[in-house]
Amino acid sequence: MYLSKEELTLKAEKFQAYLEKKIGPEASDLLERVEMLSILIAQSGQCLANAKYLQDQVINGTIMEALKNAYEERLSPSTINNYVKTSAKEYNYLVNWLDRINSTATHQLDSTRTLISYKKAELNL
Repeated sequence: MYLSKEELTLKAEKFQAYLEKKIGPEASDLLERVEMLSILIAQSGQCLANAKYLQDQVINGTIMEALKNAYEERLSPSTINNYVKTSAKEYNYLVNWLDRINSTATHQLDSTRTLISYKKAELNL
């Protein structure tokens, strides 16, 4: 089942809000963050694939329309290419945003693991 652009945008907003939250200082906060980031990475990856699928649908539909217009109006290849790109601009934005969310969550997971290691080392001193 594919999510709509609106559903994907809502999910991206929730992901973004979570990634912008500060981590608590306690070890339990760090462990909870690791668990949540792991889930977020999986879900954002699925949303990214979904957004790319929707983007491809728009682009494919626009290509056929652009080719028809190019024949009728004698448009140049660069004009056709720009027309196709701009037809999917909202999906391009969503794909880029979800890609950045996925990447940010991965980096946050790595840094949270580092914080956990630091806390463990503090306890051993």
